[in-house]
Amino acid sequence: MPDEYPPRPARMHHDSSSSSPSRVRWTFALAFFLFGTLNNIIYVVILSAALDLVDKASTPKGLILFVNIAPALLVKVGWPYFVPGPARYARRVRWCTALSFGGILVVAASTGLAPRLFGIAVASFSSGLGEMTFLQLATVYGALDPSRGQENSAAPRDGEDKSADLGGVAVGWFASGTGAAGIGGAGLWWVVRGLGVRGGLGVCMVLPLCMAASFFLLLPPLSALAPTTPFSVGSSSPYAPLRRGDGDLDGDDLDEEEDDLPDEALLERADAALPSLTTREKIALARPLAVRYMLPLFLVYLAEYTINSGVASTLLYEVPTKESAPVLALMIKSLRDYYPLWALLYQTFVFVSRSSLSILRLPPLPLALLPLPTILQLVVLLATFLEARTGFIVNSLGEHGATWCVAALVCAEGLCGGAAYVNAFHRLATEIDDEEVDEVGLGKDRRRLDQEREFCIASVGFADTSGILAAAMLSMAVEPYLCASQVARGRLYCREL
Repeated sequence: MPDEYPPRPARMHHDSSSSSPSRVRWTFALAFFLFGTLNNIIYVVILSAALDLVDKASTPKGLILFVNIAPALLVKVGWPYFVPGPARYARRVRWCTALSFGGILVVAASTGLAPRLFGIAVASFSSGLGEMTFLQLATVYGALDPSRGQENSAAPRDGEDKSADLGGVAVGWFASGTGAAGIGGAGLWWVVRGLGVRGGLGVCMVLPLCMAASFFLLLPPLSALAPTTPFSVGSSSPYAPLRRGDGDLDGDDLDEEEDDLPDEALLERADAALPSLTTREKIALARPLAVRYMLPLFLVYLAEYTINSGVASTLLYEVPTKESAPVLALMIKSLRDYYPLWALLYQTFVFVSRSSLSILRLPPLPLALLPLPTILQLVVLLATFLEARTGFIVNSLGEHGATWCVAALVCAEGLCGGAAYVNAFHRLATEIDDEEVDEVGLGKDRRRLDQEREFCIASVGFADTSGILAAAMLSMAVEPYLCASQVARGRLYCREL
């Protein structure tokens, strides 16, 4: 049996009647949260350890950053267009597990620069493939949402709670997990680095295995999540197997001893004889997504990582004292504390905004407001750039007032970046439906729609990574320019680090 769709967990997990619907839903949410956390935290840990091993004095930061980003970008650009057929989720998860484990092993065991950079590249490739895989997996559950019991349930009707769709739930919790990974990854490495690079990475080798276990053992089967699905044949038979190749339903009842067959029927749906999307069809599907999703994601990440890599390191102020600013003095002891503080605030509020649809249970942004986080992020970039360039905030509010103001801007930066990510992919997981397919003249076959949904969400993923890569190159010029402008004004903090 092929493994395109989620595999059948062990039989003891499989009886949906033995678990309450709410418990199954929470297990489903936890699985996607762990997918986001573990896929990204492995990458963060490997990168942190690799940077400890690399001689920063002789290795350009731009080279490390490029190796850090380029493989993930290669996956997100090339895979959706050049790998034919439906997504093979179990196979991909096995590869991500093996690549992540291998990346950790290479970085830990190597002594030269080349193998260490290779380990970073392997981790980047695995992270990019994992993110694309789990976002595509969300579209499978969107198409099987039991709340309406119809075939194209990935597209909620007007007035319905779109955040309640299984696809939307999956994206919301996955995005929350990716936000948690930024904080958790740095914290985890801080804890285990005392064991040494090799010892710390040895402990972290369990993380890829946890990701695989979350997929194969924790993720509920489709039959537990949607006991009454669009594949039903009357109320007495929750499932009917599909005949290979024709997509029709066979009304025979399932034998009691074959209680795993429903998931096999769903698996057969993807294995049925179905031509892969052609390059022309893929381009036709991607074209209407360029302005609606790709451009906003590219710009928000361009602005976000330009701030983080090029501007934030120059936002330095007088070190507070207990007498002048007692609260700030608890957090800032030297000039070197400013950048880690900005990073902590940023990561915290990325987690908050990426958890807006899951933990905070906020409604997703309407389509008309989808560009709003990007616009606000560009405003934050402009404000922080002008502050670093001219000091207009510190001149108006003083040293400590400017510190609080910049802290608020950094928090807004995290909120905007996370909101753009989670809302864009939530809509892609829940709203690629027959109407959008009809616009480009493609067929309405259910299995073909599944492929189109999977492709659409995967085709957008390169936009954020491209924005990060562009920001990395831009920041290499922005940081020295801003520092030089501050020195020219008599502010020497950036030279005193």
